[in-house]
Amino acid sequence: MKLKSVKRKTLACICTLSLAGALTVAGQQPGTDAALKKKYSNDAAVFLSRSENVEVKMEKGLPVIYNKVSEDLLLLSDKTSAYSERNIYWSDFSEISDIDARSIVPSGKKFKTIKVKDIIRSNEIADGNFFDDSRAYKLDFPGLAAGSRATLSYTEKIYDPHLYGRFFFNTYAPAEDVEYSVTIPSEVKIRYKLFNVKDSSIQFSSKTSGKKTTYLWKLKDAKKVKPEDGAPGLSYYVPNIVVLIDSYTSEGKTHEVLPDVASLYEWYYNLMKNVNSSVTPPVKKLADSITAGAGDSLGKVKKIFEWVENNINYIAYEDSLAGLIPREASLVIARRFGDCKDMATTLTQLIRAAGLPAYPAWLGTRDISYTFTDVPSPLAANHMICVYIQDGKYYFLDATGKDAPFGYPTSMIQGKQAIIGLGEGNFSLVTVPETPMQSNALIDTTRIWLLASPHRSGEPALTHVKGSGVAYAGGYNKILIVERLRNADLKERKDFVSSLLQKGNNKFYIDSLSFGNMNESADELTIRYGFGLDDYAENNGNKLYVNMNLEKEYADDQIEKDREAPVSEEFKNVLRHVIRLTIPAGYKVSYLPGDCAFSNPSFGFSIHYSVHGEVVTEEQMFFVDTLMIGQSEFGGWNKMISQITKAYSETVTLEKE
Repeated sequence: MKLKSVKRKTLACICTLSLAGALTVAGQQPGTDAALKKKYSNDAAVFLSRSENVEVKMEKGLPVIYNKVSEDLLLLSDKTSAYSERNIYWSDFSEISDIDARSIVPSGKKFKTIKVKDIIRSNEIADGNFFDDSRAYKLDFPGLAAGSRATLSYTEKIYDPHLYGRFFFNTYAPAEDVEYSVTIPSEVKIRYKLFNVKDSSIQFSSKTSGKKTTYLWKLKDAKKVKPEDGAPGLSYYVPNIVVLIDSYTSEGKTHEVLPDVASLYEWYYNLMKNVNSSVTPPVKKLADSITAGAGDSLGKVKKIFEWVENNINYIAYEDSLAGLIPREASLVIARRFGDCKDMATTLTQLIRAAGLPAYPAWLGTRDISYTFTDVPSPLAANHMICVYIQDGKYYFLDATGKDAPFGYPTSMIQGKQAIIGLGEGNFSLVTVPETPMQSNALIDTTRIWLLASPHRSGEPALTHVKGSGVAYAGGYNKILIVERLRNADLKERKDFVSSLLQKGNNKFYIDSLSFGNMNESADELTIRYGFGLDDYAENNGNKLYVNMNLEKEYADDQIEKDREAPVSEEFKNVLRHVIRLTIPAGYKVSYLPGDCAFSNPSFGFSIHYSVHGEVVTEEQMFFVDTLMIGQSEFGGWNKMISQITKAYSETVTLEKE
């Protein structure tokens, strides 16, 4: 599992570094490889050791962080491709030095050391990051095979103490020994917090020698992080530690760094205070043009939000301090592109130019588990939005979410704390609401008839299904569907809707299709369609068997018993299916399945059958009222899925009168 996702990559240059160190390295002790292969029989590699040893030094009256990183990876099989490449990340707020990378490969009864000589330097832009000023050194370890080792060490120097520090005890391969230490001088005060540590496996010790104190954490037999579908960010479930520098003393004066949220906001404010300090004439002119005829204040804000959403293209990019500081709104408007910070502050300036109160806000997306209350650090933030406040109501405006209706936060920031900047020394800490599941409902109502199959010879059998339907999608369901439909041609739209609303079996087809409210952000999307389904009903003598569960939502969607990560849901959701079958002339209902239901506070379903006159109706309802399904709920989820799967095997029996 990658610890950093990359949106785009641009190779900048290739630099050859002189690597110090011996050319030969002693091999493993006899029998060690065999013992480790047996111990890690399901793994392709294991870290013999993995460590980060941090020392904070006072230089010219300021704390500077030195992080010595060291890894020794043993390959247990010939499946080496996943381990031959390694990235070392850095930014304009840090530098990397003393890179020593080697492949230690078997050569007869001895081992041969091959230095990594060519190291590619590149720019890497992370997905939507607020702090997006990252670069990487790319290393390719040559000659790796079973029994080889890949060793790496380097030093990272971090200039700004606000941008330090976190360590994950587990990663993409298991480890024999893991170590993390922090050494500080007496002038520096730190605090730390462990996350997702459920036992005493991580051993802690501390030692003071002279004016230095070292804090040390060790873990033996660290499990690897399994890649699992639907997993949230690693910080939600992988053991990790966050270390924050509270303060430091220089020349008899104490300087606060990150003791609390107020200090974090002060740092953010000082970074931005000289940008967008006033509304410029071009911004004012544009705001007046956008809001002309808008009416009330909320109507003006809505028009401005939609203009930024539709006219400023989101592009993640960095340029030195621009990884943390937005650009002037007038520049963003002229260029018609920007990152999340640029779009947030441009939106703020345009609303202010309309004479209304708007404020920048910092927050983390749901990829990050930390709150500012627990971790008042840039580690808890990777995004920026605009907040408009009217009559005590907060409007969280994130223009990076194309097609997001006004008033909806983007799904990725639901439930997250936001620091709203109200001016120098003045901020508000609020939580973005989670959109109720009812607002994201997808309701699909169909009417079906049984017709003679055009593909069967002999006596006509009523096995062909013909139907019409209308689906309504609101909230985030609408957003996701519209994103797929907006630039698609007719065939692509039909293919997508067929996959979205597919019924029965692979003989399902759509023969008519229309859409309503695609461009009306406040209204539900409407999809009207006609369809057919060949050879679906079963005919046996004077009886017809019809499985009315045309859409088998969540069928066999069990959570694996050995799953380690929680299951992350993009949004809370309600799905409703109403299927109405017209009873063919000359037939009656001889068997109707019973009702079935399951419910707990986080998820549930119900299936209900009824007969009214000549129509059989099945009503299905499924809901997920949580953004995260934790391990304690896996059993309940699997029980629900078992009941759903069993219910889907039920059929309605129609018998000739």
